[in-house]
Amino acid sequence: MTEQLMTEREPGVRGLWQWASMAAGVFLVGAAPSVLAGTSDDGAMTTDGVVWNARNAEHLFNRAAFGITSEELEDVLEHSLEEVVDELLSSSTSPSEPFYAERAGDGQYRQMRSLPEEERRRVRVQVRAADRQQMNDYASFWVDQMVGYEDPLRDRITLFWHGFFTTSSRDVRRSYEVIQQHQLLRSNALGSYADMLRAIVRDPAMLYYLDNNANRRGKPNENLARELMELFSLGEGNYTERDVKEVARALTGYSANREGGFELNRRQHDDGIKRILGERGRFDGDEVVELLLKQEACAEWVARRLIGFLEGVEPELSRLREYAGLLRNEDYQLRPFLRRLFLDPDFYRDEIVGTRVQSPVDFVVGMVRRLDVHPPARYLLLAAGNLGERLFEPPNVKGWEGGESWITTSSLLQRGNVAGLVLGVVDLQAAFEEEGIAERRGQPSRRRASDRVRDAAPEMDMDIDMDIDMDIDMDIDMDSDLSSMDEAMNPEGEGGSRGGSRPIPRSLRVLRSAVGSGYRPRINLTWRMQSTGARDDAEILDALLSSLLAIEAPVETRAMLLEYLRSERMSSRIREGELLAAAATCEDILRRLAHLILSLPEAQLG
Repeated sequence: MTEQLMTEREPGVRGLWQWASMAAGVFLVGAAPSVLAGTSDDGAMTTDGVVWNARNAEHLFNRAAFGITSEELEDVLEHSLEEVVDELLSSSTSPSEPFYAERAGDGQYRQMRSLPEEERRRVRVQVRAADRQQMNDYASFWVDQMVGYEDPLRDRITLFWHGFFTTSSRDVRRSYEVIQQHQLLRSNALGSYADMLRAIVRDPAMLYYLDNNANRRGKPNENLARELMELFSLGEGNYTERDVKEVARALTGYSANREGGFELNRRQHDDGIKRILGERGRFDGDEVVELLLKQEACAEWVARRLIGFLEGVEPELSRLREYAGLLRNEDYQLRPFLRRLFLDPDFYRDEIVGTRVQSPVDFVVGMVRRLDVHPPARYLLLAAGNLGERLFEPPNVKGWEGGESWITTSSLLQRGNVAGLVLGVVDLQAAFEEEGIAERRGQPSRRRASDRVRDAAPEMDMDIDMDIDMDIDMDIDMDSDLSSMDEAMNPEGEGGSRGGSRPIPRSLRVLRSAVGSGYRPRINLTWRMQSTGARDDAEILDALLSSLLAIEAPVETRAMLLEYLRSERMSSRIREGELLAAAATCEDILRRLAHLILSLPEAQLG
C-alpha cells in the first residue's frame, strides 16, 4: 500500500502528521528535548573531562559531519575522542579530485562575429544553456561529495564558508567563476582563513557579485568594501563609514577579466593616500586585507561565526576571546581551532547537544545516510532548495538566517514529503486525487497541499514559482521530463482533472521528476530490524528510533508511535512478535513508520 502526500489529518493514531506539524511550533520555544543518556555507559572513555559515549559521538558527527550510522557509531566508540578528532582532521589533508569546469563559450563567441544575427542568438542560447547545466552538474557533484562521506569535515566546513563568503550563481551567471570560487573555499576550508580572505578580494565571482568591476578611480563603488569589513572580516560596528569609502578607493581597479581570471586595471586604480582603521598609506586591496587581519575584531568575528555555526548558539564573551586568541596565535590556521573546539567539554554541554535545528542540507544528507539509500543527487539538491536552502543561491549577501527560521508548520510537512519520496511511500497523484474527490462530494475541504507547500518559510512565499522555474531552467532536460509527467498525471491540462484530481504543484512535480520514475529505494528495514535482535513492537520501534534520530524521542511521542505500529500490525492480522516474519507486509509497515519518524520535530534536530 502506498501512502499519500502528508496532509493535515483527523485526530487519532493516524493523525500523527497533524500532531507533528503542531509540535513544530512547540519544540522550538519549549524546553530542550531530552538527549541520549551518556554518562552511564559502562567503560566509556574520558578525554579531558569529556565522556566518550554514544551521546557525545553522535553529537560530534552531527556537527563536524552530516550524522553517523549505527555501524559507524560502534566503530568510533572503539577509539578515544582524541583519536577520532585527529582522524577527522587528518582525513581532510588531501582534497579529492576536483570537478573539471569549462568556461562558457570558449571559442564559440570568437566565431560568432562572422555569423548572421539569428545564428548568433542560437549560439548564445546554447552557450547559456550549457553554462546553466554545468552549474547544475557541479551543485549535484557537491551533494554527492557530502553523501559519499569521503571528506565529511571538509564538506561541513565548506558549507560554513559557502554561507560566509556568499556569492549567488543567479546574479553572477558565470558557472566557471562560481565553481572556481567554491573550489577555492573547499580546498582551503580547513587551512588558513587569512589565505582565503587574501584570495577573495581577487576572486572573479566575488568581484562580479559585488560589482567591483564598476569600482573605478574617481567613481568608487562601495559594495565590496562594505561587505569585506561587515561580513567577511570585522563585523558590524568595528569600522566607520569613512573606512568604507577609503577601502573602496583601495579596491578600485580590482576586476575580473573575460578569461575568468583576476586583473588589476592600473588606469582605474586610485593609488592616492588613504586613511583606514587609523593607519595612513597608499593602500591597495591586498594591503587592506593585511590591515584587517591585524584587528582583534577580525579574529573575534571569525571565531564567533564558526562557533555559532558548529554549536548553534553564540559563545560567551570569555570563551569567544579565548578562541579568537587561539586563531590569532595560529596565524588564522583553522585545524588547531577546530581540534580545540571538538575536544572542549563545553562543546558537549546539554545546552548544545541535540538542540540545533538542522538546515535543509543537513536534513536531506543526514536522512539518506541514516537510511543508507541513494536517490539521485539532483533530487537532494532540489529538495534542500525547496525547503529553503538553495546551494549557490543564498537569499542575499548575508547568506541564510538559519536556526529556528528553517522550521514552520508547513515546512515540517514538506520535509516529511521529501522523506516519503526517498522511502518510496509517498504517492503524489493519489494525494491530489483524494483532495479533488473530497471537494466534489461536498465534504469539508482541507487546505490544499499546494497551499501548504506555498506556506513554507516566509521568504519563499512569493517566489516559489519563480524559483522552480529557475530549477527547470538550470536543467535542460527537465522540461521534457515535466511534459511527460503532466500528460500522465493531468491529461486534461494543468487546470483540468482526471476524475477530479487536483493538479500537482510544480514544485512537487519537479521533485518527483528529479527522483525519477525508475527510482526504488534499496532498503530492507525488515532485515535491519532482524539484525538488531528485535522481536516485539517496542523493540522494533526502539531500534528504528535509534537508527533514524539523533536525539531521544519524548515519552509521549514514543507512546504514540508504538500505538501506531501496534495498530498497523493488528490491522494486518499479525500477532505480536511475528511482524518481522511477515515479509512484504512488514516492510511496508516499517517504511511508513520510518516516514512518520523522519517527519517528527525530533528528526529536525541534531
